[in-house]
Amino acid sequence: MNVQIYVHTQNERLTFSCEEGEAVSSLLRENGLLALPCGVGKCGKCLIYASTKPCTEEINLLGSEKIAQGLRLACYTKAKENLEITIPGRNELEVLTQYSAMDYVFDPFIKRRKVTVAEPTLDDQRPDLQRVLDALSLDAYFLNFSKLKRLPYALRADEFNYAAVENSCFINWGKDENSYGLVIDIGTTTVAVCLINTTTGEILASVGEQNAQAPYGADVISRIRSEMEWQSNGCKGENPLFHAITSQIDRLLQQLLHKHNLEDVDFIVFTGNTTMMHMLCGIPGEFISKAPFIPVLQNAQRLHAEELGIHSQAVCYLMPCISSYIGADIVASLLAANAHHPQEPFILIDLGTNAEIVLSYKNKFLSCSAAAGPCFEGATLSCGMAGQKGAIAEVCSDDEKGFTCTTIGEGEAKGICGSGVLDILALLLDKGIVDETGRLEENVPEFAKYMHDDSFYLTDKVYFSQKDIREVQLAKSAVRAGIEILLKEASLSFADINKLYLAGGFGSALRKESAVRIGLIPQELGDKVHVLGNGASFGALRYVTEAHVQEGVKELIQKMQYIELSSHAGFSDAYIENMIFPV
Repeated sequence: MNVQIYVHTQNERLTFSCEEGEAVSSLLRENGLLALPCGVGKCGKCLIYASTKPCTEEINLLGSEKIAQGLRLACYTKAKENLEITIPGRNELEVLTQYSAMDYVFDPFIKRRKVTVAEPTLDDQRPDLQRVLDALSLDAYFLNFSKLKRLPYALRADEFNYAAVENSCFINWGKDENSYGLVIDIGTTTVAVCLINTTTGEILASVGEQNAQAPYGADVISRIRSEMEWQSNGCKGENPLFHAITSQIDRLLQQLLHKHNLEDVDFIVFTGNTTMMHMLCGIPGEFISKAPFIPVLQNAQRLHAEELGIHSQAVCYLMPCISSYIGADIVASLLAANAHHPQEPFILIDLGTNAEIVLSYKNKFLSCSAAAGPCFEGATLSCGMAGQKGAIAEVCSDDEKGFTCTTIGEGEAKGICGSGVLDILALLLDKGIVDETGRLEENVPEFAKYMHDDSFYLTDKVYFSQKDIREVQLAKSAVRAGIEILLKEASLSFADINKLYLAGGFGSALRKESAVRIGLIPQELGDKVHVLGNGASFGALRYVTEAHVQEGVKELIQKMQYIELSSHAGFSDAYIENMIFPV
């Protein structure tokens, strides 16, 4: 039997109809109202307010104080007639859109050319398209049917002043002499978009948002699981994860075009991890999540924006991936690190739920993906949260209080994001509150007032628990083991490494001193750290604006060897050895 429930957001009261007794989590997710970080009712972060009787799982995950405040979990809240639900206020994520640029020759492979097309006559009855190609001295074109339908009218309405040419291929036209493009980095957590005038090289805008797929899970595995649920239900309606991301990109594009008074862009270049690239195209990611971890495709793709449901005449370029867990974002970050040109040995790390690691040496590349878990992004920690307003992002030692905290937005602390997690753990190690095995000590007099129930309280409500320490311990151990396995395979030592590149939002936000203190970054490499910022976006930009770079990417991938850590003989020993924190 269907019942009506009411959902209160910050701006409105919504009415929904759903099956009585069903968990409200799916309804809230499908309407983009709530994220389900784990998707299976284990993380305790799908918070809502509801006057329902809490179940045992909610009591265990939330505790008596939050239950008394009226907080419940969407995964366990069942629909009933006239149920009233309130969604807690959501803050905007801090999205990294800037990057550390390197000099290179800016030579976009898409350019606009002034063109005059001969008018047809009874003596010259060449087709419109052929007359355009002849005027450009080209043989190839890449136009979809909707574009072809407009061609005869554009030619006869004086709209055909400039032609957009991709190398030797006709792809677009317009009145503007400038060519514009969109660079999009689809992260699991965030989406970063950059609008660029490729004729002048000017970056017109950089914007970012939380990935619209977030309601379907905090990581790629939970999102694949959500996609599989849709498939098991008979694929009713449009693929929700495909629709979420393509609709978001379409909306951002239209907003940028309107703001800058542009008709359209000539191209869109995409980068992201392998799962995000699959979901962008509506391609099933199921077998990425199962051994032997096989993607449907990993080569570069070229298609029209309309094929992705994006309202644009642009040509889309999808950067290639390396494996199921080394995606196009890592290829782009390698471009940002100049990896397609000879240089001294370096390591590149993108820290996230999966920490992708690449070692470059002697014109070769080794790569692996370490399952760090979502603790660096806050998803599985007691008070963990993404990098948004209210998150503790920095913790420093203080002579009077013992420590001080800095929050994003400088308001009341609501939780801890990844950089703050490394800082607090480093502080606890320095003060002897956590020993080398990761055990939380309670007999340090100076800090005893901050200790309660196997947790260290940074504020009255925000704490870092023994369980959280173990989560970080497991994650840092996996990353360090991955680094050491690659070095061992290459017969190299830390001393042989010239640079350690950190890519992505977390890598850019962390303090290297804290990362070294907890053993996430080897001490020998602490002074060799170079932050790329949003290296994926910068690399994607180079992919379409640097001469011969696409050939360079093909060579780079051909030289890449991927090592599956789960089946590597030395990984278990390296993982166990790195569980210990530096003394």
